[in-house]
Amino acid sequence: MTAQPLTRSAAPAAEQQSSAAKVLSVLTAMLHGGRGAVSLSEISLSVGLPKSTTHRLLKVLEDQGFVDRSGALYRLGDIFVDLAESARWSPLDGLRDAAYPLLANLFARSDAVVVHLAVLRGSSIHYVDKLMRPEGVRLPTRVGGRFPAACTALGKAMLAVGPAEALERVLGEPLPRATPYSVTGRGQFLTQLRGVRDAGFVVEREEAAHGFVCVAAPIVSGGQPVAALSVVVPSIEATRAGAGRLGELGRMVSGTAGSVARMLPHEPTVWEVPAAGTVHSLRGRRPVDSPSSSPTTSQE
Repeated sequence: MTAQPLTRSAAPAAEQQSSAAKVLSVLTAMLHGGRGAVSLSEISLSVGLPKSTTHRLLKVLEDQGFVDRSGALYRLGDIFVDLAESARWSPLDGLRDAAYPLLANLFARSDAVVVHLAVLRGSSIHYVDKLMRPEGVRLPTRVGGRFPAACTALGKAMLAVGPAEALERVLGEPLPRATPYSVTGRGQFLTQLRGVRDAGFVVEREEAAHGFVCVAAPIVSGGQPVAALSVVVPSIEATRAGAGRLGELGRMVSGTAGSVARMLPHEPTVWEVPAAGTVHSLRGRRPVDSPSSSPTTSQE
């Protein structure tokens, strides 16, 4: 995914912000910048603070280990690795732990290159878990990362069966275009969502990443989509195999989604989103996590 310039924050005017708000706005700008390191000028412009104030805040963050500086560039500090480790014990653990054995089984049966688990937050999906082949595959996804919901099968699956206000939030802005194949027409997008309700799954063809087809289904608990799961296969493989193969994958995915839902509490839960890069699904599961045959989790 191509890194984008930092965007201007919608935070209150600088003089109206507390010191804590200013610090958090700096960290948020760096987190959402999409790059490893950014300059003082970029951060200052993004948060709407004078360079002198931004520099002072960055110095405090650097002293405390939250920011590292290399020359004129700043990046988030290694202390966030510790914070990510702590975030593993969030309520989201229940979702990951319930889903993992079933995701691993789906991964093995589907012969997919990647299996994803995600939740919907606003207009974006947030990746909760990711299983992939040991040799890896380059996709613009990572655990804790986010992606526009409208471009992904995962997002479409949840929006199709979710509350009307969630869909209205997405349709309230122009549909994003991640690739030339992303659906940006409202009519075609709604047709895709109706297909989810009819078939129980959705097929997304290179709308999020070139060269890959994604098949996803919602995980519905307590009458609400609490998450979604998907399998990813190369486009060339899907084309050669034909519609029958995608239908087979769709039935696998929707069946697995139903099984995960039955493992969850009956009352709907607002699952917390993990910190970027936190992965723990393979912890303590050596029979599945073997170097020779099992999927691996990755931040890529």
